[in-house]
Amino acid sequence: MNKLLIASAIFALLAGCTTTNNPPKSISLFNGTNLDNWVIENDAQFSVQNGVLKVNRGTGWLRSAGVFANFTLVMEFRFLETEANSGIFVRTGPTSNNDENGWPNNGYQVQCMDIITGKAPLATMIPYGAPPFEHQSDLAALAKAYKPLGEWQTYEITCAGETLEVKLNGKRITTATSIMNRQGHIGIQAEHGLLEFRKIDLTPMPQSQQ
Repeated sequence: MNKLLIASAIFALLAGCTTTNNPPKSISLFNGTNLDNWVIENDAQFSVQNGVLKVNRGTGWLRSAGVFANFTLVMEFRFLETEANSGIFVRTGPTSNNDENGWPNNGYQVQCMDIITGKAPLATMIPYGAPPFEHQSDLAALAKAYKPLGEWQTYEITCAGETLEVKLNGKRITTATSIMNRQGHIGIQAEHGLLEFRKIDLTPMPQSQQ
């Protein structure tokens, strides 16, 4: 084996070790102090108090300044009133419907409403103008994962290529396929509800897992 081939082999080995030993770092999208790197759309009522992001009724949405493709998003939230209503947008375009609500018109929503039965319960998927997709939810798992009003809940939302997965408090609730929007903004919906968020962390996915 000549020196060039040996050098190439060593470089490939080192590259592999670097990928394994240095996984992508988590990005904190909410700094606990203000709404830097976020954009309030359509006069929605969002604010930061005592280290938490508050949704104070109203309509519209809060949009991340950046766009993201393949990632795992971890969010901690709690409902402050029965059936408080909101939603988490992923891979969503920056434009909104021109109506009284002003919600996005090209994206995907993970339902974030304090209900676990009915047409669109917590941790299920709702299309918001994006191309059609397939999705299914385990409502038995949802009933086990749900925490009562006022307790902190955790979403883990993973987008990888054309698939999307939603976990609530560690249990997988929803899987979706044929996701055509391959990147977009993260967002939080204002839909007349009272909620709080205290953690919004995003971890980009390694190329090998996309």
